[in-house]
Amino acid sequence: MSANQSWRVDALLAEARRNPRRQITTSGALRLYSRLGIAPKRTTARADLKALARRGVLIERGPRNQRHYALSIDH
Repeated sequence: MSANQSWRVDALLAEARRNPRRQITTSGALRLYSRLGIAPKRTTARADLKALARRGVLIERGPRNQRHYALSIDH
C-alpha cells in the first residue's frame, strides 16, 4: 500500500468510526476526499474501499451497481 493510499484509507476508517452506522459509498468517499483537499478518481475511491474490505475492516453490501460498505463489528 502506497503512502497516499494509506493516508486515504486512514481517513476513510476514521470517518467510518465517527459514524459507525452510516453506509459508506464510493460517492461518500469522494466527498470526504474533496473535503480533505485531495481529488482522486472514482476508481481510486473504489480501490480504497475494497482494500479496507479485504482487511476485514469494512463489510461489502449490496449489488455491484449499488455497493456500499459498513464498519465491521470487530473494528
